Amino acid sequence: ESIKSAASTVAYGLVSYYKGNESGQTPGELPYPPYFWWESGAMWGALIDYWSFTGDATYNDITSQGVLFQVGNDNDFMPQNQSFDMGNDDQAYWAFTALTAAEANFPNPPSTEPSWLSLAQAVFNEQIGRWDNSTCGGGLHWQVFQAANGYHLKNTPSNGALFQIAARLARYTHDEMYAQWAVKIWDWMWAVGLVDNVNYMVYDNTDANNNCTTLDRQMWTYNGGTMLAGCAIMFNYTGDPIWANRTANILKAVAVDYFPNGIMIELCEASGQCDPDQQTFKTFLSRWMATTVQMAPFTEPTITPLLRNSAAAAMQQCDGSFFPDHTSCGQRWSQNATWDGSNGPGQQMAALEILLSTIIKTQQVPLTNSTGGTSISDPTAGHNASSVAPGTYMTPPTHRGRVGAWALTAVLIVASLCGTWFMVSDGLESGTSGLYKRRVARGKGRAVG
Repeated sequence: ESIKSAASTVAYGLVSYYKGNESGQTPGELPYPPYFWWESGAMWGALIDYWSFTGDATYNDITSQGVLFQVGNDNDFMPQNQSFDMGNDDQAYWAFTALTAAEANFPNPPSTEPSWLSLAQAVFNEQIGRWDNSTCGGGLHWQVFQAANGYHLKNTPSNGALFQIAARLARYTHDEMYAQWAVKIWDWMWAVGLVDNVNYMVYDNTDANNNCTTLDRQMWTYNGGTMLAGCAIMFNYTGDPIWANRTANILKAVAVDYFPNGIMIELCEASGQCDPDQQTFKTFLSRWMATTVQMAPFTEPTITPLLRNSAAAAMQQCDGSFFPDHTSCGQRWSQNATWDGSNGPGQQMAALEILLSTIIKTQQVPLTNSTGGTSISDPTAGHNASSVAPGTYMTPPTHRGRVGAWALTAVLIVASLCGTWFMVSDGLESGTSGLYKRRVARGKGRAVG
């Protein structure tokens, strides 16, 4: 109950930044500037998690109103006021929120509105229609429209998000087409090196103007979290040990890259130059490491101490003076009791998710359409700009095959995980100092290299 009480305080602080339910404001959106549209979608996902973990429905009405107001004319999270500079990652992060609602049985919208599941299906259908084989052997561009700044990049926030969406849709619906696409996207990201073929580090983007022969090797927490959870979900769905191996190896990289001294950091924190987008990123690594525990329980001994240590540090940061009651949360959890002076919805939702992650073992596993999920499927939602062949067919194992796969998995993962804690505690900063650069390519309106 103490965790839920603390979460209530943090959630209240998060919602205090939202003005969309006030007269003359736009439902669903945080104030812009400085907060971009995708961050609003992330906030609603955090509040759905808050309801699911605590049972507190205080914010359910504004969450439903906010999400449904932003679905756009085609029920695909492409509202006209955002479409000009829409990124595939922006659209995808709203789809994540819709999927979270479906998997948690968040109260369904009225019958006159699209279902949570169909909103995610619409985003998936549209994004596979944007898959571009003309350069790099495939891949999704960062931006939706060619004239937009940064279109030439094919990045992990977009491709990794589509990978995870495909994995979650496969698990929820049991439609093998989605799993085929998850395989296809993983294979492409591996081929171009967005997932390092040696150490499984997850890099930010590659440039289609160079046929994806160069990489931006900056490593952000949300990218690692996206791929980690996607692999764990694919393992949960298929029982295939190859996904267990990928999960274990990405987890090893995540533990090394993002947890010096066992506490989660963002790479920009050392310079103190994190922008509002980057202040949000730890939200997703926190959320998706917790999901990974549910989807791939063999990861629990590694993940749980990292989440608990980070949550304790984060709570000591939640004594900032931005709110009158000194409960605003900072970003630099590694500073322990010293509030870093920063505040914002990104810091609040990251603190909320890391706090909730500590009670993940008491929560129901994300639902599917065969385990109690009630969100209605619409496989033809949205619109597809082209007809793109899915990836290699992958047959899910039978129940007996899954049992055998779990046994084989135990053999494969021990070697991958056994050295993780040694690596976490032994001189991590020496290999990452060159990566503490401010990411200028993420936010809308910034120059892109």
